[in-house]
Amino acid sequence: MNLKLIFSLVVLMNLITVGSANAYIDPNTGGFFFQTVAPFVYGLLGVIVVFWKRITGFVKGLFSRKKDDNNSINDA
Repeated sequence: MNLKLIFSLVVLMNLITVGSANAYIDPNTGGFFFQTVAPFVYGLLGVIVVFWKRITGFVKGLFSRKKDDNNSINDA
C-alpha cells in the first residue's frame, strides 16, 4: 500500500472512532458568537437594501426573454 492510502485510512478511522469530549461551552461563547455574526448579517442586509434595484434588475434580466431571441427562434 502506498503512504497516502495508509494515512487516509488512519485519519478516517480516527474520525470515525472519536469518543465524547466531556467539555462544555463557556457562557461567554454565545455572546462572542453573536458579536461576530450579528455585524456581518446586518452589513449584508445593508448591502442588499442599498443595491436592491440592481439585484432585482439582474434577476429579471436572467429570467426575461428578449424580443430578438424570440424572433430568431421562429425564423429557424
